[in-house]
Amino acid sequence: MFVCVVWGMSSMVFSQDIEIFKVSDFNLKGNVKSCFVITDYGKEEYYFNLDGFLSKSVTRYNDTDHETTYYKYENGFLKERRVENYSDGAFDYATSIASFYEVDTVGSKKVTENIVSYEKELIEKNVYSYDDEEKLIKLVRTNTSGIDENNFEYKNTDSLSTVEQQVNGVIFKLITTTPLSENGKEFKKVVSENYMEGNLTSKTVEVFNEKSELTMHKESMYDSSTEKWIPQNEEQYQYDENGFLSTVKTQKRFGVLTQEYIYQFDGTPANNWVKEIITPNNTYTTRRIKYYSTTATVEVIEEEKN
Repeated sequence: MFVCVVWGMSSMVFSQDIEIFKVSDFNLKGNVKSCFVITDYGKEEYYFNLDGFLSKSVTRYNDTDHETTYYKYENGFLKERRVENYSDGAFDYATSIASFYEVDTVGSKKVTENIVSYEKELIEKNVYSYDDEEKLIKLVRTNTSGIDENNFEYKNTDSLSTVEQQVNGVIFKLITTTPLSENGKEFKKVVSENYMEGNLTSKTVEVFNEKSELTMHKESMYDSSTEKWIPQNEEQYQYDENGFLSTVKTQKRFGVLTQEYIYQFDGTPANNWVKEIITPNNTYTTRRIKYYSTTATVEVIEEEKN
């Protein structure tokens, strides 16, 4: 399955924050205009504007069912996101939604998100508050279930940094980042602990190398009765000299499953891959990539100057 975001984003970015996707988040480089991906479950289509931001994405499950998401920006901020679903070839009003964003940059930044159904009913309102470094410090979510207040506290020392998320005053997540050094190489370990009603339930441990590439991902469940961690899965990642994923080793009960990644490239200056083969099962993903022409880029720049 094609993964649309870069390796290791999950633990380093709170999912509650507003996500704005760029070309690089799709393992792409250069002035990409569109990228069509053929997967085992259907087709993915991604379209980007000249600034490299995602402007539209389409997931096609079959000939009659698909989901299309539109993104609109203003002065570098996300202003509108629409998710439109089609079932049996017909537009589905019940599951389609639109999100509208208002940005207040007077003082510390604040973003208000209103999520509305296509039947023009307000589903949810989210207010994001940021500090002077534009770190998310508070999220107030209002919907039919009530009001939830998420608070984020950041602490930094020479040896580690922590981010604690509380929901309505009760701890929900704790992320600890520790810089490490071994054999002259710098890397960092990110531990994300998850809580439910204030009780520890699970954790994820990730290790990133000096290039911020994810090299290890490990998940564990916490058994409160024995106060011990129960390993769930562990994956180790290796990359080639160009930064492409080359090997994934997954620890399983019966041993280690090793998958090798082989790529075919498009031969452009951006050198993006157009076919990814995973052995030993020989599953593959193909991509069709189109680029903005240099002429088109110059024309837009000239229009902005005039």
